[in-house]
Amino acid sequence: MACHHNDLPEDIMPPEQMISYLVDLHLAEASVQNLRLKRDSAKVIFAAREKYLLKEHQITDSLFIKSYNYYLRHPDKLEEIYGAVVDSLSLRESLLK
Repeated sequence: MACHHNDLPEDIMPPEQMISYLVDLHLAEASVQNLRLKRDSAKVIFAAREKYLLKEHQITDSLFIKSYNYYLRHPDKLEEIYGAVVDSLSLRESLLK
């Protein structure tokens, strides 16, 4: 990641933390989808997993939302983050095969 932490506001998650959380969030979403539950049930299960992930990553939902909105306003940084997320998910997928 070419992103430097010193150009981020203090209350924004650094790119590495965003990448780690987004990878786990996408994996949680995929695992809930694989359960093939009705939409309402899936939403409840995903919400529980999301709450667990926030706690595991030691962040709050408001910190994540604020950080995500920051990166939306800085598309070059968001592109780097999602590039790393896709790479990480692709690597995990290839290791499972």
